Amino acid sequence: MRHDVHGLDVTTGSRAALDAYDAATVGLLGWDASALDQFRAAATHDPQLAVAHAGAGVCLFLEERFDEARAAIESARTTVAGQSERERSHVEAMARLVTGRPPEAEAAMQAHLSTWPRDLLVAQRLYFLWFWQGRFREMLDMTAAIVRYSPGNSFVLGLHAFALEEMGRCDEAVRVATAALMRNSGDAWAVHALAHALYEMAGFDTGITRLPGCIHPCRHVNWFRDHLVWHLALLHYARGDYGRASTIARGAFERRPSAIAGELHDSISMLWRLMLVGRDVRTRWLPFAEIARGRLNRQGLLFHAAHLGMALAAAGDWATATRQLEMLRERAPKDKSGLLGDVAVPLIEGMQAFAGGDYRTTIARIEPLRARIVEIGGSRAQRDVFHDTLLEACFRAGDAERAERLLAERVKRRPDHYWASRQIGSTSGQVAPSS
Repeated sequence: MRHDVHGLDVTTGSRAALDAYDAATVGLLGWDASALDQFRAAATHDPQLAVAHAGAGVCLFLEERFDEARAAIESARTTVAGQSERERSHVEAMARLVTGRPPEAEAAMQAHLSTWPRDLLVAQRLYFLWFWQGRFREMLDMTAAIVRYSPGNSFVLGLHAFALEEMGRCDEAVRVATAALMRNSGDAWAVHALAHALYEMAGFDTGITRLPGCIHPCRHVNWFRDHLVWHLALLHYARGDYGRASTIARGAFERRPSAIAGELHDSISMLWRLMLVGRDVRTRWLPFAEIARGRLNRQGLLFHAAHLGMALAAAGDWATATRQLEMLRERAPKDKSGLLGDVAVPLIEGMQAFAGGDYRTTIARIEPLRARIVEIGGSRAQRDVFHDTLLEACFRAGDAERAERLLAERVKRRPDHYWASRQIGSTSGQVAPSS
């Protein structure tokens, strides 16, 4: 029996396997692109190292290589028999995630962490299960607990900082994210938490000055580096520099349009925001609509489904947009949570109505959902695209009373340039040349 970098027991007689496994766990926590290769190297050094097979399964699952992910998890389940209780519990928790049983995975992960709170790989996966359900209170409660067991760990501090920001405690989030980056300047999630907090505090100039230097060391994180760049574009957008935001988006997302879900969300939401403020981005939608057409069989994540619908409608592919909604409506009665039929479908209907110029339908579909949009996941910054579409629809529909009420709420929360300068009585977006 040996112990990994976090002090957890690992059943292996191979020092090389343990070293590779340690590198892999640190890599997965830090969004490192090499994590999968390191888990596989660990399993090569010791084919009986079950937690290495499980780690590879998680990495493959996150890359949407689902058949390979399940094969890796089955290897983990086969090899973990007779190993420590901690390893058996770890493997089973990850297996339930990878095999598509989120409620069972959540229960297994919570039980696991009650006994092994320093198992940060399990904590990170539970954190993101909750993230995609909008359960930020649970995320914060968990990180507040595990910070005590892993003091000074930058990855834990980064997770904690983001949870603080999502719960509105932005000053604390900045302090905790900064502390994480002092320990590890390449901690991409801590950079991410800092970007969120500065944005929510309307520290646009501070963020624009500070973020590039923080992003620079994060060269090991593949697509997630582009997400950090998206945050930089978002700061320029919020400040009112739409041309600069547009240029950054082109460079990050449009030279090589990506089908990776996270990048697709960023690509689509930034173009939609530019459309909201009147930029002519019509031709820029085409590659993303093409990607969306190929992903209609991957709409399990409702946040993702919403963005696919946005791209299809904004590009004018109404036939596929209609088919997407038909697929979702057909699936809705089987959704035990009720979210698909009660939230996702009307939200997509409202977003697509906006793209088609039917602003009153946008209001009718989205306004009743305002308090529930959080349930489809995504951060406050990401969900703004839905709320801002509702607000802009009020202006374009000439609904002055509703526009005034929602505008006051929006500006009070964060005075982005567009909304701080928006005038009641104006019915169309700020028309500006394409960039």
